[in-house]
Amino acid sequence: MGNRSVTSYDVARRAGVSQSTVSRALRDDPRVVEKTRLRIRALAKEMGYVPHVTARSLITRKSSTIGIVSGDLHNPSYPTLVNTLQDCFARNDYRVLLMSDRTEGSLEKDILALRGGLVDGVVFISSRLDSPMVSEIIDWKIPLVILNRDVDGRYAHRVDRVTSDNIGGGRLVADHLIDMGHTRIALISGPLDNPSIRMREKGFRDRLEERRVPIDEACVHRGAVDAATGLAGGLALLTGPDRPTAVFCATDYIAYGTLDAAKRLDLDVPGEVSVVGYNDLQQSSWSIFDLTTVRQPLEDMAVAAAELLLARIDGDEGRPVHRNFDVEWVPRGSAAPCAAPFAQSVADR
Repeated sequence: MGNRSVTSYDVARRAGVSQSTVSRALRDDPRVVEKTRLRIRALAKEMGYVPHVTARSLITRKSSTIGIVSGDLHNPSYPTLVNTLQDCFARNDYRVLLMSDRTEGSLEKDILALRGGLVDGVVFISSRLDSPMVSEIIDWKIPLVILNRDVDGRYAHRVDRVTSDNIGGGRLVADHLIDMGHTRIALISGPLDNPSIRMREKGFRDRLEERRVPIDEACVHRGAVDAATGLAGGLALLTGPDRPTAVFCATDYIAYGTLDAAKRLDLDVPGEVSVVGYNDLQQSSWSIFDLTTVRQPLEDMAVAAAELLLARIDGDEGRPVHRNFDVEWVPRGSAAPCAAPFAQSVADR
């Protein structure tokens, strides 16, 4: 063949099959029996065949690229979601174009470029659902799935969503802390324009009120979703004789900072203060944190989002789907029954 690039026709002729069979085999299409798929893959590798992405795009009218719009990747929950999505799409022969909302204005420029067919679909895991770009993606008829973000009525009936039960998770935290005898509970949370944080906090506050343990607004600290917010909030709230005996942090990332604050203040966790997070990130089980938290099945949620998006790209025109995953309480060493002398049992309230 000289210096000529190996084509799918060459592989097909060598394998004694059609070009379409080669194409299907290299995409792991189940319509090709496994023995044939493996033989074609081995031949393609031996012959040095590399699929021509541009040519395939002209035939299929697809870019074979998925856009992922993510928040700040310093937040440990985003890499978990992004890595799982990348794995799912790679198994289906899609590349990933990662866009971030970290720099003001950059996201809008990136998304405007999508209108020209740069991607076949978008997974949106940024917290910036107030961006008009989300509505524009929907209007442009680009398949879109919103992942790990609760949304309000503007989008709920127009877009596929994969979420977890944030309101139920907030209620779960309130119940467990109250059942452990805590009556003075602090909240260190993120911005209220983040829908997931807002619903998580709503469930927590509503359940406290239902059980007649209303939160003292002097025990609320709010900031960005990062460890620095947990540190600042912990240092501000965990001082003085009337300090809270428990702190609910709206994310594990915030809770890491709060645990650091307790250590700096020489407070025993959980003997003097209990700390609870939310997400169950991988690091939360490490002995340095040993964080009691609420588990969101982030990897399962990402897989569900990928499957939804691929179905839309393949032509599924059904009504918008909302998959809402259950959450669960994960007890570890950072939370325990209240040891304060003034604690009272409120389990029966």
